Amino acid sequence: MTHQEQLQALMVRIDALEQRERQLTYASNAYQAILTTLLGIVDKTTRDRVISMVGQAHDMAYAKASLEQKGNILGADDITQRIFLFAQGRAAQSK
Repeated sequence: MTHQEQLQALMVRIDALEQRERQLTYASNAYQAILTTLLGIVDKTTRDRVISMVGQAHDMAYAKASLEQKGNILGADDITQRIFLFAQGRAAQSK
């Protein structure tokens, strides 16, 4: 395989990875919007109960996770916390 062919193959792989990254970003944004909306329209008691259950699930998953999985869980937790804070603030504003 020539350098030109290797470069072309690499460019194809980079394009595929960039497309996958865009798809994941779109999916993440959609899930965040859906969860934020759902949490924002339920009553405070239900919202607090859901947030508490997610927190408990996070703690259980983290306790059983490998080192690599713990990093993924912490990253997901950051996003989840932003969703919850936004939903709580939005819910407070609507009442």
